[in-house]
Formats: sequence, structure tokens, C-alpha cells
Amino acid sequence: MKYLKAEQLKFKRTIFNKLIVIAPFLTAVFAWLVGGFYGFQYMTFYWWYAFLLPGTIAILCFLSHQKEERAGNYYSIFSMPINLKRFEFAKAIILIEKLVIAGILLAVFSSISNIISPTLAVYSIGHGFVGSSGLIIASIWQIPICLFLARKAGMFLSIIGNTLLGILSPIMFGKTMFAWICPYCWGAKFAEMYMGIRSNGTFLGEILYSWKASLPIVLSALLFILLSF
Repeated sequence: MKYLKAEQLKFKRTIFNKLIVIAPFLTAVFAWLVGGFYGFQYMTFYWWYAFLLPGTIAILCFLSHQKEERAGNYYSIFSMPINLKRFEFAKAIILIEKLVIAGILLAVFSSISNIISPTLAVYSIGHGFVGSSGLIIASIWQIPICLFLARKAGMFLSIIGNTLLGILSPIMFGKTMFAWICPYCWGAKFAEMYMGIRSNGTFLGEILYSWKASLPIVLSALLFILLSF
């Protein structure tokens, strides 16, 4: 618990917390401009998992790394009698917490359709919240990868690399059998099976409920644990 509290304190009054509000807000605004009333909800979730979420994860991971680097290039961490595994895992848990908050805010923004124009809303409020949370969990495996890239490759390569893979992988492999072995496709598979959003961003015209929608979430959680260790 003390590791989690320490990580929380590091990000008070920083751009880190502002980003988890800005990213979902920009996603909703862009989806509104592109999709209008009818397409607003499913376009919001599509632009989120396909474009802004991978970039947001990479930026948050880099900011987390940058905080330690500016505080002494990790020398204070390595010189203290702390458990480095717990330190690293606490950092990842805090990043998940921030992403969950961003996902909740995205669901809130998407629920505006349920208030302004209920007849044109594609998802119920509950479905939107569950779907947004599922997309976050299906993407948490990226956190240890992005933390590693931030330390080894720097800001540019980690952000550009993770964002491009998040964009291109569902387009290239979303309709093939490789989608299940390509982690960058798991968010798209969940969106398709639970929210009826194709990997190219179009809506199926119906909301699907399949038990297979839980597979990307389970796979992502397991890969997150494996990569964290």
C-alpha cells in the first residue's frame, strides 16, 4: 500500500492527471464532428481504442518514467532499501487506475447521447460503461511494454511505435486468425463482439453479446501479469 501511496503523490498537480481528462474529451469531440448524432457513440469508442488510447498509454508511461528521471535518474530508487518488484508493480497499478478513470470519463461523454437524443443512442448508459471499462482492460498489457520502451527508446519511439501498432494492427489482422495472437487486436475484438464495432470503425447495426468478448480481457490481464514480472 505504501508503494501505491508514494506513486499517487508523485503525480499530484501535474499534467499527468490533466491528460486523463483531455484525452477522452478530445476523442468525444472528434467523434461528434465525424459521426454526428447517430454515429457519435460507436465512433467515440472506435477512435478511443484505435487511435487515442494507445497514444495515451504511451504518454502516461513516459511521464511516469520522466518523473523518476528528473528526480535523480532513478538513483534515489536504487539507493533505497525498497522492493523493486513492488515498486514497478505499484507504478503499473497506478497507471491502470488513471486509465480506468479516463475510461469512465469517456463513458460519461458518450452517454450525452442518451440524454440529448435517446432515440438515436446506440448503447445504454450501462452498456457504454461496461464497454469502456472492457476496452481499458483489454489494453493494460501495453503498460509494461511502454514503460520499458520509455526507458530504452525515449519518448518519440515509444509513443509513435505504440500508436502506429494500435492503429495498423486491427486493420491488417482484425479479420484474420492472427487477431487472437496479436495483442494490439484484442481491443478491436472486444469492441466487435461486445459493442458491434468492426475493426474498420463501421457499426454492425446490432449489438452483439458473445461470451467470447471476455477472452480479450482475460488474455490482456494474463499478458500484463507476465510482462510485469
